[in-house]
Amino acid sequence: MVLQLEPLAKKVAELLESHIERLGFELVMVEFRRGTRNHSLLRLLVDKPDGGITLSDLERLSPILGDLLDVYDPVEGRYTLEVSSPGINRPLAKFKDFEAYRGQRVRIRTHRPRDGRKNFEGVLVEVRPDGVALEDELSRERHGFAFNEIQGANYEHKFD
Repeated sequence: MVLQLEPLAKKVAELLESHIERLGFELVMVEFRRGTRNHSLLRLLVDKPDGGITLSDLERLSPILGDLLDVYDPVEGRYTLEVSSPGINRPLAKFKDFEAYRGQRVRIRTHRPRDGRKNFEGVLVEVRPDGVALEDELSRERHGFAFNEIQGANYEHKFD
């Protein structure tokens, strides 16, 4: 993944990605949120390589991934495992995700404000090995972002 994940999320992705791929699916993103009273949330966003994961696919995957996590035991304390679809506004975390959505409307969130803003929405016009460029809808300017500046990014479907 070209975007930096929280350390435990990165570890989980490294442990599970090959297993998920062998089952014919793609690991889109791993999110880990520490909760209160030592109870956290581990969310795995999974899809089919060409899209269209079904609820029955997720029902089948969830116990398999839960068993693998029990064996690897990467999370200290109690946590809830959530295995779900990436949804219509799919997160972009891997280089191939950014390439696939070139020319599409995306939202980029930065770690630090730039010109007083951390959220940018517009057309993804360029993808380079070190970052991306976005034609910003608000300012009508082209903004370049290094991958290490990006906190999160996702495809942004526009409903007409």
